[in-house]
Amino acid sequence: MASLGFLFFFLLPLILLELSSSRSVMAAKTRHFKWDVEYIHWSPDGKESVVMGINGQFPGPTIRAKAGDTVAVHLTNKLHTEGVVIHWHGIRQD
Repeated sequence: MASLGFLFFFLLPLILLELSSSRSVMAAKTRHFKWDVEYIHWSPDGKESVVMGINGQFPGPTIRAKAGDTVAVHLTNKLHTEGVVIHWHGIRQD
């Protein structure tokens, strides 16, 4: 029969690992963003022109999320003559 001390020191790290992984899962969130894509007047290069903006801004908004989060982007295409393709820039992994 194993001693109680041996079982305690063998099981304690497993219990702590389980608790820490449960906390990270519990802390994960679904982050929702509502985007309206439409033409706006903007001056990205100093000369006003018509550009595609998201929620009235150019470039588009920043998404902030943590590891484990789910990002849901609800997009409304208000460009009546063309489709929308989104690609991501500046993904920092600190």
